[in-house]
Amino acid sequence: MEAIKITVQIQAIKEQEIDCFLSDEKERMRIVYFPEEGNVVYLDDSILVEVVRKIQFQFEKVMRSAIKGGLRLGQTIHCVFFDGFRFVKEADFQHYIRVDRRNDQLKITTSETELKGIHKIFADGSYASERKQSGYGGFTETPNGEQHIYHQSFKQGSSNLMELLAVMEGLEHLESVEKIQVNTDSRFVIRGLVQWIHFWQHNNWETAHGKEVKFAKDWQKMNRLCEGKLMEFKWIKGHSGNEKQDFCHQLAKESTNGEK
Repeated sequence: MEAIKITVQIQAIKEQEIDCFLSDEKERMRIVYFPEEGNVVYLDDSILVEVVRKIQFQFEKVMRSAIKGGLRLGQTIHCVFFDGFRFVKEADFQHYIRVDRRNDQLKITTSETELKGIHKIFADGSYASERKQSGYGGFTETPNGEQHIYHQSFKQGSSNLMELLAVMEGLEHLESVEKIQVNTDSRFVIRGLVQWIHFWQHNNWETAHGKEVKFAKDWQKMNRLCEGKLMEFKWIKGHSGNEKQDFCHQLAKESTNGEK
């Protein structure tokens, strides 16, 4: 899936509309975006117009995010888009989400049933703000049920970072395995590995607003660990009675408390 890089320059901000110039390496065009209506008016006729029409949904997502972050007159936004990219929807978290990156492809699908005969990771992270301590716990499981348990504790940190590192260690243990299922209660991790990293890596690990991606080095490592693999993600609601995920939660909590 080829990356489409476009620069957005904000020319005017009015109550109901935003005037922009969009440009790539070859062309420059003007558009007007109407946030309330979710509508884009193209004021030029060019090849770039047809390109942007195909990724208009992604463009609008970037603009809504920029507005939420405080859009400024004269601001330049560096965007990366993919024609036909499948974004994660809310309903997808009730299914198995798959990302196939084998043979230099990027294919995102969902399924109501899990892959059979696959190595699995169960992981969870924890952060105690009152003590500024954090930790994670998890285990890998082979298709025949063999498990390898792991855990770590840290000073400082955050819940999201621990969720990320918990899955990362599992991937490190399964580095030579091609098909992996990741079980986690973190939508942050799932969205990152299914969706965000494909845009970040083509934008020098910066957001569309030019800021460095939070935990960039960790996301870069995760990206390398997922390259060439078929990854299956299963979101498990926290404290929902899933025995294996509850075990990871307790392990992460004990690691945070220094009991491990």
